[in-house]
Amino acid sequence: MNRNRPALLALLLFPATLVFIVAQTAFAQTAEISGTISMPAAKAAPRVSRGDLYRNRMSAPAHSEMDMKQEPVKSAFGDVIISLHPVSYKAKTTPLADAPKIGQKNAAFVPRVTVVTPNSVVQFINDDPFFHNVFSRTPGNTFSIGRRPTGDVVSKKIGEQRIVGAGEIKLFCDIHTQMSAVILSLDTPYFMRASASGLYSFKNIPDGTYELRVYHPDLGTTMEKVELKSGQSVQKNMTLAN
Repeated sequence: MNRNRPALLALLLFPATLVFIVAQTAFAQTAEISGTISMPAAKAAPRVSRGDLYRNRMSAPAHSEMDMKQEPVKSAFGDVIISLHPVSYKAKTTPLADAPKIGQKNAAFVPRVTVVTPNSVVQFINDDPFFHNVFSRTPGNTFSIGRRPTGDVVSKKIGEQRIVGAGEIKLFCDIHTQMSAVILSLDTPYFMRASASGLYSFKNIPDGTYELRVYHPDLGTTMEKVELKSGQSVQKNMTLAN
């Protein structure tokens, strides 16, 4: 009986060893990429003036100067979006499971930049004690939700049609002409907002060639191709410029 114990022990341990090997192999097939984003010193957002084309003077109530101030930005990197776009293979994207919320507060959009994948639904919420009328004239995603009172919630599906360029869907308010924001529609599942200190990190990314993009609504998009290989950890710093 004692002679068979080593063989029996090996037989019992084999499944666990096999699972460990498979897990290690699966882990080795992914890569990581991280870095720091640099950008010019934060500047106050310029006032958006669209003239009289979309202005509705009849529905615009009088507001104090305090009412019209933009929502303060907590971090200069709060509007910076980093994304990885596969070049060597086609990425599969699905609509976001949870609808992002775009609030209107103190006559400003919060957040200023919202990231979605095609065919996702977003919710517009009026958190002000006065009317807003959110609309977009972006080709493929033209809509207007109409005048909405305080607390009103409107859901909108972002069209599947690919948006030209960086995928910007520009938002405005028909009543308050200084209000502007962006929905960034991306054809990749790999995206994130920069941390308060400008850091980003993607983990468990499949092998391949990617286009690394860094976006800011005022500074445009900076792009660079990167090669990611199994078990590799890449450090890539990017700079946004005026």
